[in-house]
Amino acid sequence: MRASNALLWIVFLYVAFASGSQQPFRTGDDHDSEDNYYHLPNEIRRVAVIGAGPAGLQFTSTLIKHGFEVRLFERAPNPGGVWQYTDKIPIPVSFPNRPIETMAYVPDIPDILPALHVYEDGDEGLTVDWRIREHWAPSPVWKNMSTTTASKWMFLPDTAYPKNTPWKHNQMDITRHVRQYASSVGLNSNDDEHANVTAYWTRVERVEKIPGTERRWTATLRKFTPLRDGRLEVQWWQEQFDAVVIGNEAENDAAWAPPIPGLGDWARALPDAIFHSRQYRKPQDFSGKNVLILGGGYSGVGIANDLVGYARSVTVSTRAHPSSLIVSLIREMFHKNVTHVPEVQQFDNRPSTRVQNLRAASITLANGTTTSGFDTIILATGHRRSLPYLVGFHNSTIKGREEPETAVAPIITDGTHLRSLHWTGHYIDDPTLLFCTDLPWSGGLVGYQAIGAARVWSRKARLPSIAKMWKMYPGAANLLREVPVIGQIRVRLFVTWLNTEILEFGGSFVTPPPIEETAELVRYYVAKQYPPAIARFFDLAPSSDIPRREWDVYKGEHDTQAGLLSHQQLKAVYGDQPSGHWAELSLRW
Repeated sequence: MRASNALLWIVFLYVAFASGSQQPFRTGDDHDSEDNYYHLPNEIRRVAVIGAGPAGLQFTSTLIKHGFEVRLFERAPNPGGVWQYTDKIPIPVSFPNRPIETMAYVPDIPDILPALHVYEDGDEGLTVDWRIREHWAPSPVWKNMSTTTASKWMFLPDTAYPKNTPWKHNQMDITRHVRQYASSVGLNSNDDEHANVTAYWTRVERVEKIPGTERRWTATLRKFTPLRDGRLEVQWWQEQFDAVVIGNEAENDAAWAPPIPGLGDWARALPDAIFHSRQYRKPQDFSGKNVLILGGGYSGVGIANDLVGYARSVTVSTRAHPSSLIVSLIREMFHKNVTHVPEVQQFDNRPSTRVQNLRAASITLANGTTTSGFDTIILATGHRRSLPYLVGFHNSTIKGREEPETAVAPIITDGTHLRSLHWTGHYIDDPTLLFCTDLPWSGGLVGYQAIGAARVWSRKARLPSIAKMWKMYPGAANLLREVPVIGQIRVRLFVTWLNTEILEFGGSFVTPPPIEETAELVRYYVAKQYPPAIARFFDLAPSSDIPRREWDVYKGEHDTQAGLLSHQQLKAVYGDQPSGHWAELSLRW
């Protein structure tokens, strides 16, 4: 799950709604010629949407309204995506991590399709429960998880929370909210209205363009049907599509285990004692235990605070940071009873064949001291982007942010970011493939993205030519390009682009989200929900009025008084290679 930490959510909330004048949309040249635009190779009729979370549901609903034949695929039994709590836990993370191409899962495709098989417990040495959890990949949301964003902004179109819902709400409130929206547009798992659209319990195993299919995408699919007698029916088949939306911006992330010497040995010996944070569910399971958490991002902070009062002790290990200010802000987010230690460097000893608990593990920290005596270690060490079904678009030989010279422009390299995408989310070399790159709530931009996709694919809006999109593409190392939401900058880009195209092709104008009194509401929320030091760190009063042409200037000249971290501050936080996802603007705790 890619949930932003509280500090950067505060920045987003202000900047996303701050006032500013709308700037004219330009594709690069002042003259208007058909040579400047991308032309679809064939008519788009049938679209696959992968993921029935808040974003995938909006894309599906919007595409249906625009007359497309849509199929929505979701590996879980119900809608919600990340926001779908369950007591079931994902299968353990691999030690070492699998290659990025299959880090999330290993595709399972029979030699002959279509195919059907019924599994029983013990077949091939696996339980039915294990097969279900591997297929589903249950959400990393834990029982007592609450949001860092107020319900005032974390809502879906035309869907209201019940009256008196707290601004800072529990994950179950969001789960109900998403399902309410799914039902309102006929896309819930028990709806008959669009039964020919939705395919729950269905995982996408492969998406590729096969020669001889008229440039269409072929999706290979696997559907699970748990039977009443405890067995599991599995079906495989293929379907063809003219376009594909990757709507599961977070659900297919792969849990990442840090390559700490000795960690894998202990994790394989004691899988119930060392596990990733996505397997955490309830604090009661750790009553009386000494817990060590590796990592201090959103999950690390939330789980540590959740355990206080249940666990005997809660210790958090985080990386060293050059800024004492950042360190103090991090500490403000934790409960006062949480103990902090430096980064774990290695496990000094290996587990014996008869080891029964973790307390014997000797751990060396970054400052040279050693510690031991823990019952549980939770890896709050984040995720990597891994979409195993995207054949040919991973390239793990490319490291960091360099721009590769390859025949196929990769979308995923080291798993820390997406690349080769236009700012609208379209894959530059083939705009019939589109990624959700923005926040799914009504304060975000997914609604605009979905409208843009529908209009481009129905030839009612234009993209620049592929050559011009590459010319506009600022590269994988450009921070501002990769942050999915930079306040009204992207709102203005979408609104102006869409409305400019409406003047050419007709249709209904789109409007920006309402911003009245938002700054004051944000200030109130921050003051009520976060430690004073956090609220003082960000002066949220000034507006963000940054035209696109001034982004490069902005990076070097503006500071927190404009509502964002300055380039110098970001460099102090990240070093020379800032991370690519908004969720990873988490100061890399």
